[in-house]
Amino acid sequence: MGIDNNSYLEYENIRELNRYISGKVKTLEFKIPDIEISRNDTIDIKNKIMSIDAEKRKALKINKSTLWYQKKKIKEGKTIKMYNKTKGRIEWIE
Repeated sequence: MGIDNNSYLEYENIRELNRYISGKVKTLEFKIPDIEISRNDTIDIKNKIMSIDAEKRKALKINKSTLWYQKKKIKEGKTIKMYNKTKGRIEWIE
């Protein structure tokens, strides 16, 4: 049974804090892992969403309110949340 990377970093940071509090070191430096964020709202997807009209929406079997909220978020410059089922249907649009 091994220790995962996050647990190891927590352990190292706690040790570093302990050393700082006890006066063994004068500076406190935590190790923070790089964060990788994967987004599913690319420019291409956003453009496809904005191009969907009522007939296309019906053909793709996308709920009216789903499309309305996605378009609203895009217009506001916010990120959109999309289920894989909807994303798969939108990706078929040419």
